[in-house]
Amino acid sequence: MEFSSRQPPTQLKARPAHKRRSALHQMGRFLILGIIGAIASLLLYRFAAENGFFRLRQLSVSGSEHYTTAEIIAALGLNLKRNNVHTISVEELENRLKGQLSYVKDADISKSVVERALRIHITEREPAALLKYGEKIVLVDIEGYVLEYIDSPQASGATVTILGDTQQLPPLGNQVQLKGIQLGLTVLRSALSLTPEIVSQLQTVDANQPDRMILQFNNLPVVWLSSDLIETGLHHIVLFMKNQAAIKKAEEEEQASIKTKKEKQASVKNKKKK
Repeated sequence: MEFSSRQPPTQLKARPAHKRRSALHQMGRFLILGIIGAIASLLLYRFAAENGFFRLRQLSVSGSEHYTTAEIIAALGLNLKRNNVHTISVEELENRLKGQLSYVKDADISKSVVERALRIHITEREPAALLKYGEKIVLVDIEGYVLEYIDSPQASGATVTILGDTQQLPPLGNQVQLKGIQLGLTVLRSALSLTPEIVSQLQTVDANQPDRMILQFNNLPVVWLSSDLIETGLHHIVLFMKNQAAIKKAEEEEQASIKTKKEKQASVKNKKKK
């Protein structure tokens, strides 16, 4: 007679079924608790939002020289009494500033939900050149972005005028894409990187003909420059200007020496007369 050590099949099936029922019961409890927690969190958030817990209370602005804090807030479209700092989109605010304020090159915006604060640091574009559109004068930065329309070039801070096929007045904040204007700005950028002193002597850049750009300087003959030899041409101009400055200095020193010599001779004569 043989005996089997295995338990009856009914006992083997009863245990897994019991465990499955226990697991399902536990999962059901966790699911119910999760739903209750989510509803409670939603109600708590709604209560906090309705009672102004996330309402923006502080806003600080730094780095801006052309705009006041009130002008920046107006461009952002923010209301300290209504806006919820938790739902404010930093990227959207940055785009608003760049789109509405022409001098704004970049805006670094950070927010704190705990402090209910918004901090904005502005990086502004700097005036670099003037464009003429008939009687209108347009101030642009080194990349050709329109900063403002001005009446007096002297008050702009820019000394170089770039001549081009400027017929249609560009909108504020937009970049002028005209080839001649961009080529003129390339000349200006190269001059600034080579030696800033040359820019103070540069009056106009006419880059309508890339192979024959015309540069006018103070106290220098008209210079013709090719677009494929910008840096080389500017280097020669700098050398010429340095040479002219050296000649002028030598002449001034010679004249000063002659003057000193004459004064000594006159002094000797006066002593002999006495």
